[in-house]
Amino acid sequence: MLFNSLQYLVFLPLVVLAYWLVPGRLRTVLLLAASYYFYMSWMKSYGLLLFGLTAINYLAGLAIGKLEAAQSKRLALIAGITFNVGVLALFKYTNFFLETYNSLEKMLSSILPLNLVPAPEALPIILPLGISFFVFEFIHYLVDVRAGNKPIANPLRFGLFAAFFPSQIAGPIKRYEDFDGQLEKPRVFSRAQFGEGINLIVRGMFKKVALGDNLAPLAASGFANPAAIGTVDAWVAVLAFTLQIYFDFSGYTDIGRGSALLLGYKLPENFNMPYIARSIQEFWHRWHMSLSTWLRDYLYIPLGGSRGGKFATMKNLFITMLLGGLWHGASWHFVLWGGYQGVCLAIHRTWERIAEGRPALATFGNSFAGKATAWVVTFLTVVNGWVLFRANTVAEAFQMYQSMFTLKAGTGESLLELLVYGGPLPAVLAIYAAFVIGDKLKWKAKLESANLLPSPPVTARAVALAAVALFIASLAPRHAVPFIYFQF
Repeated sequence: MLFNSLQYLVFLPLVVLAYWLVPGRLRTVLLLAASYYFYMSWMKSYGLLLFGLTAINYLAGLAIGKLEAAQSKRLALIAGITFNVGVLALFKYTNFFLETYNSLEKMLSSILPLNLVPAPEALPIILPLGISFFVFEFIHYLVDVRAGNKPIANPLRFGLFAAFFPSQIAGPIKRYEDFDGQLEKPRVFSRAQFGEGINLIVRGMFKKVALGDNLAPLAASGFANPAAIGTVDAWVAVLAFTLQIYFDFSGYTDIGRGSALLLGYKLPENFNMPYIARSIQEFWHRWHMSLSTWLRDYLYIPLGGSRGGKFATMKNLFITMLLGGLWHGASWHFVLWGGYQGVCLAIHRTWERIAEGRPALATFGNSFAGKATAWVVTFLTVVNGWVLFRANTVAEAFQMYQSMFTLKAGTGESLLELLVYGGPLPAVLAIYAAFVIGDKLKWKAKLESANLLPSPPVTARAVALAAVALFIASLAPRHAVPFIYFQF
């Protein structure tokens, strides 16, 4: 069941209506049942996997909370983390390891007199949706319980923390103390919160359907044969994916956060205009923020963080982002993407240290020209990283780089012409940009404070909402397009 499907547009209102009608004591049960229905709509058997993971982590949390000896707590935590990582490795990385081993075996056997035993070919393993997010939430829960936080004693509440359908498949990654704190208090219907939820869902649908799904063919066409396209079209394809992944993923998050608000729950914000960042560090403070903070708190800091000198800091940044890349996907191009991000962050840290003792650099950095330069460098750094992320293989990524940075003409239909003349996409992008700029400059608040924008009646709002929904539907592809992050 996709957020951008007719099925979900029927499912969500029914769940919301039932939620606010049933007595408070039954709401957790209702949401838990709805969340399992949502997950099992993909594959029924993996509902059992989610239940098993939840049950084991629930019991592990209780055990860690009851143990008194520090060494016993530590061993229980190690066992819990090993179990979760093992399950993730089994489903997500088994075939990656087999393929890597077989490639090495063939290479070594061709140059050395070795008789290595080849591994089996790829196994028929279907990656359970959302398993990477489930595992990260479970690990964070166990680590925090070991640190002294109180475990969730109620199994239904823990089950809902794990399976809550608005954040189930692709986050945002929840912190259990925040979510369970909301479960402890009875949800009270708020008209303002409900309206905010509707606005987020509509905004998310617009991003995903009207923008992301219409940019997808441009990116897919360019990355299908990167060696054959010209320089201009290579940049069109890469920039199309740069926008697509933002609209796709932030649109998913908006729909999820909006769905949660309709039920009275708040999920963490995951994006804050990442493409306006003026450093790669700022980009990661704005992009997939729930993952960035998770990597910081549960990987970078435990590795030593910025303690131990310059080399240790660089090493910890690199390892953190390398593993973050591997978390995204079981493929070498994701590993390289993570390593690329780690190197860029290390370079940024080095540049900060160089600039500290040079007032002229600080003065330039605070000027308009300095800020513009920083934005251009950061944006191009991020864009070049997306090539590694989007390419099907490492070889294809380097073919795309070659097409981007060597002047040449391409073969086949021009992607630039398709972008400009192929449909309403440029106009839709301009509309979205106008709203973003208006929001950034707080035009709405300024007009309201000057009494130039009176609050419209409910009927007018409903008509406007229906018009926007029809506009989105008119731009939608014939079939619902899965979200990019569903593959992780």
